[in-house]
Amino acid sequence: MINQRTLQGIGFLLLATAATLLFVAAWFFLLPHHYTIYADGQTIAVRGKFATVQDVLTAAGVQVAEADTIFPAPASSADPDVLIAVERAQAVQLRTENGNRTYWTHQPTLGGFLAEIRHPLANTDQIFADGRAVSPANLNNVPLPRAVEIGQFMTVIIYDGPNQRVVRTAQKTVGEALTEAGVGLLTADITQPSAGSLLQPNMEIHIQRAMPLTIQVDGQAIQTRSHQQNARDVLAEVGTVLIGADYTIPGPEIVLQPHDIIQVVRVTENFEVVDVPLAYESVLQPTEQLEIDQRTILQPGVAGILRQRIRVRYENGVEVSRVPDAEWVAREPQPEVVGYGTQIVVRLLETAEGPVEYWRVVKMRVTSYRPGTSGKEPDAADYGITASGVPAGYGVVAVDPRVVPFMSQVYVPGYGRALAGDTGGGVLGRWVDLGYSDDLTTYVPWSGYINVYYLTPIPAPQKINYLLPTELP
Repeated sequence: MINQRTLQGIGFLLLATAATLLFVAAWFFLLPHHYTIYADGQTIAVRGKFATVQDVLTAAGVQVAEADTIFPAPASSADPDVLIAVERAQAVQLRTENGNRTYWTHQPTLGGFLAEIRHPLANTDQIFADGRAVSPANLNNVPLPRAVEIGQFMTVIIYDGPNQRVVRTAQKTVGEALTEAGVGLLTADITQPSAGSLLQPNMEIHIQRAMPLTIQVDGQAIQTRSHQQNARDVLAEVGTVLIGADYTIPGPEIVLQPHDIIQVVRVTENFEVVDVPLAYESVLQPTEQLEIDQRTILQPGVAGILRQRIRVRYENGVEVSRVPDAEWVAREPQPEVVGYGTQIVVRLLETAEGPVEYWRVVKMRVTSYRPGTSGKEPDAADYGITASGVPAGYGVVAVDPRVVPFMSQVYVPGYGRALAGDTGGGVLGRWVDLGYSDDLTTYVPWSGYINVYYLTPIPAPQKINYLLPTELP
C-alpha cells in the first residue's frame, strides 16, 4: 500500500513539474522574437513580439502598396520561423490614343501584362516599349517595360523659347499635341505651324510667346500680351488709336522688351491771342512858341499794338510749350512830338562891372587852365596860342563850339566877360575852361558848376545849337 509519505512525495514532484512547464511557457511567450523580412532586394531583421505579419512590416517601416504581394498574407499570424517576403508590383504607364493610365503588375513580360489587363490590339497599332518599336509577334519575349505606347504615335519637337522638348503623341493636330504635352498657350501666343495644322512625323513646332506689356493711356493702365515688336503695332492690336500729333514712349523705332511700359501721350493744341505793345518814337520839332532851351509835348505818343496768335501745346492735359504762330500790327504807334523852343529873348544881367545883355544862360561845368597846363613846351612856336590864334590868358575861355558859338562873348559870374576863343580835346559838352596867364599869383583854380551867360550880339540862326546836351559832364 502507498503510505502517506509516498503520496506526499508524488504530489511534490507533480507540482515541481507543473512549475517548470509554466516557466518555459512564460519564457516563450514573454521574451522578444526575431523576424526576417525580404523586400526590395534586402533582408531586414525585426525583433519584438507581434500578432500579425502586417504588424511586423509596420514595425520594420516597410510600406506596401495594394498591388504588392506579401507572403504570408498581412492578416496571418506572425511566425518568427517563417520568412516574410514582399514582392513589389511594377508600375507600367500605358499611353494610347484615348489617354494615359498607370497599371501595377507582377507579370515579367510585355505580353503577359497586356493579356492581364486585356488590352485589345488592332492590326494597324504600333507598339513601343520604353521608346523602342516592338513586333506584335514578339510580345512574350519582351521584358516588362516601364512605359508602353500603343496606337499611331509620332515624334515631334517642341521649341518654346530657349526650351526644347521631344515628345511622342497620338494626337492629330499641333494644338492637341501641345495640350497633351502640358504646354499652355495664351491668346496672343503664336505657333508655327498653326494650332490647327495636322501633325507630321518629326515635325518641329515653334512657339512665339507674347510679351507681357503695360499700356498707359487716358489715365488708365492696360495689361496686355503681344508678340509685336514696336509700340504702334501693339496699340493697333488692342484698338488704341493715335490721333493727330499723339505719340508713344518708347517710339516705334524702339524694339520692345518683356514688361515694357508703353506710354501714350495725347497731344492737343489751342490758340490764344496776345497783344504786345509797340513803343512809339519821340520826335523833336522846333517851335517859336517856346523860348530857347525850353521843351513841351506838342502831341502825346500812343503805343501801337502787335497782335500775336500763340499756339499752345498740351501733352496729356499739361501745357508744355507756347510758340507764336502768326502776328500782325493791329494799331500803328503814333509818335510823341516834343517841341523845343527857338524864340530868343534878350535880357539884362546886373553885374559888378555894370549891366550886360544876354540871350541865353546855360549851366555848365567850370574849370580853369593856363598855358603851362596845356601840355606844350614853353619854347614851342605855338606855346600860349589858343585855337582862335588869340594869346591864352585871362579873358579867353575854352568851350565846345557845338555848345557855345565859337568867338562869341560870354559872361561868367566871378570871372567876368570872356571870349569863347579856345577849344580843348577834353572840353566837351556843357563845359567851360577859364583861361589865366602863367602868373601863379593871379591863377585861380575853378571846380564845380556855374551859369554861363551868352552875351549879345545874337549869332546867326545857323550858328545856334537849339538842342544842347541835357546831361552835365
